[in-house]
Amino acid sequence: MSVRVEMSPIFAQYTDNQLVLRAKGSTVGECLDYLIEQFPDLKSALFDKNGRLYRYIDIYVNGESAYPEELAKPVKNGDKLNILILVAGG
Repeated sequence: MSVRVEMSPIFAQYTDNQLVLRAKGSTVGECLDYLIEQFPDLKSALFDKNGRLYRYIDIYVNGESAYPEELAKPVKNGDKLNILILVAGG
């Protein structure tokens, strides 16, 4: 199973400047674990010290927000994940 993962440019420093990656897994969390195996520094960019996804990280599956399931959200072969940083302000 292969899922396309497109990451916000802010993460390039953690993924050897690759912003489009391939991951394996049946959930968003498994796909992130797969990426972290390849790029261990990515873990601290996505998760807090308690292993929770940072609140300012938003994940989309095929253009739809994975919230509130996030890490448990199922994915299938050919799906596309987008990992973004939420920006607020005015």
